[in-house]
Amino acid sequence: MRIFMSIMLLVAVVGIVGFVSLNTGRSVGPVSLGFKIIPNASLNAVVLWAFGLGVLWTLIIAIVQEIRLRSRISRLKNTIVNLEEELSHLRTMPLSKIETEQTEQEEK
Repeated sequence: MRIFMSIMLLVAVVGIVGFVSLNTGRSVGPVSLGFKIIPNASLNAVVLWAFGLGVLWTLIIAIVQEIRLRSRISRLKNTIVNLEEELSHLRTMPLSKIETEQTEQEEK
């Protein structure tokens, strides 16, 4: 797994360096951020900021999903414990109690 991650990191670094070196000095013109306008923003900055924001957004979504899954697993574990406890009580219930419940239902 470490070798795979190292290779992926190396590919990402080489890709970023290649992109930056091929696009030096290019600008996309003014970029509006909604609250500020950046005149003559470089292409490298715009692409890297967009990539960084995408990574941050993906991280936030993944954390929220992980929290939801962990809470669901916890609830399901509690349900399993409750059902196993109920099953244990049913296994240890004396037969005379079961017979009296059946006779009460027959009398009605």
